Amino acid sequence: MDFLIPEEIKKICTSLQSAGFEACLVGGCLRDLLLQKEPHDWDITTSALPKQAEEVLSKEFYCRETGIQHGTITVFADNISAEVTTYRIDGNYSDHRRPDTVVFTRNLTEDLKRRDFTINAMAWDGTLTDPFGGQKDLSAKIIRCVGNPDDRFQEDGLRILRALRFASTLDFFIEPKTAQSIHQNRWLLKSIAMERIYSELLRLICGEGAARILNEYRDVFFVFLPELLPETKCPQNNPYHIYDVWHHTLKALENVPPTPDRRLATLLHDIGKPSCHTTDKNGIDHFHGHGKAGVSLSQAILRRLRCPKKFSDLIVSAVHYHDILYTDDEHLIRRRLQKLGEPLFFLILDLKRGDTAGQNPLYFSRLEDLNRIETHAQKIIAEGNCFSLKQLAVNGNDLLKAGVSPGPQMGKILRFLLEAVMNGQCANTKSELIQYYQTNFFEDDTL
Repeated sequence: MDFLIPEEIKKICTSLQSAGFEACLVGGCLRDLLLQKEPHDWDITTSALPKQAEEVLSKEFYCRETGIQHGTITVFADNISAEVTTYRIDGNYSDHRRPDTVVFTRNLTEDLKRRDFTINAMAWDGTLTDPFGGQKDLSAKIIRCVGNPDDRFQEDGLRILRALRFASTLDFFIEPKTAQSIHQNRWLLKSIAMERIYSELLRLICGEGAARILNEYRDVFFVFLPELLPETKCPQNNPYHIYDVWHHTLKALENVPPTPDRRLATLLHDIGKPSCHTTDKNGIDHFHGHGKAGVSLSQAILRRLRCPKKFSDLIVSAVHYHDILYTDDEHLIRRRLQKLGEPLFFLILDLKRGDTAGQNPLYFSRLEDLNRIETHAQKIIAEGNCFSLKQLAVNGNDLLKAGVSPGPQMGKILRFLLEAVMNGQCANTKSELIQYYQTNFFEDDTL
């Protein structure tokens, strides 16, 4: 096996080895290398005690004690860093997150035994150490716990979501005993900090296998997203749909770009439907106002997950407006860009694509309409068309110079001028806007 390992990482290992200690690449970075992917983080495990490792490495690198109680120091080399951790055996996990005690060892296999999954329990120092069959599982695309799955999950409940995240992002399958343990131990997630759950969830839903994992392990996700459960019991008997709300949502999720904003907005977009579900005398289901109904539900979920407010506001707005009318009329597109702003406009556009892909194939022609809308919108933006106050060629200072007094009236004038530009009544130049204001704006005009 020939890996492309950065020279700085090699040097950290060889420095420890030259001092008489073992040092190996371990965990996620080795897994990624075996998958021929570039690692995001570098982890090195060593027989050196933390102080010994720091003493050796501080001669050439800057070292910081980032987790010394668990045997970890972080080593910084040029533009790269690595966590260097002493071989250890973990004690009990009374908080289902971190070991209460650790005992350092000089046995590499004992260190690998404490790790979560076989694909993360391999080490490399020029030769592969793989006591639990991680390479075989990696080749077979299998997620399997090291040892007893119940023990691994009860040590750290977040490992349940980590297993699902790996299965999603790597598009792997979870072996039966590990899968059974995930279902049985799902309630451990109630004791996990929401910030940790949110971080794993975002990565999970961006994976290639996200829809499959969400469906196969929906009972796990409903532990911390109970608002989604009613979707599984909500039919959509109308011409536009062939799935219930839950399976429609999963189909839509598969058909939006794998970015956190697109995937999270899609996961939540129809969360208001069950509460708005009505059936007419012909047996046709309707969901009037479900976008608005989804606002409070999605806000509650994102608040509970400790989602950053700016990102939360974007997602909630997408849920609210995802059914807003989009046509390829350029005037209406400008209106939508004005109302929503570019980021939300294009987020909803992608969401509408996913939404359509999750509906009755008889209506897939809408996808062509959405492509035309995107083309027109990009053209409007590229041509510098004005559809927001910040694009207007005049601002408050210009109005002050034109004799307008400070106050609420100034905002009214700016909105009046924006309306005139968008309606083609005035060019977006400073001189013409000032002249148009002086000629056409009256005190009782309201916007």
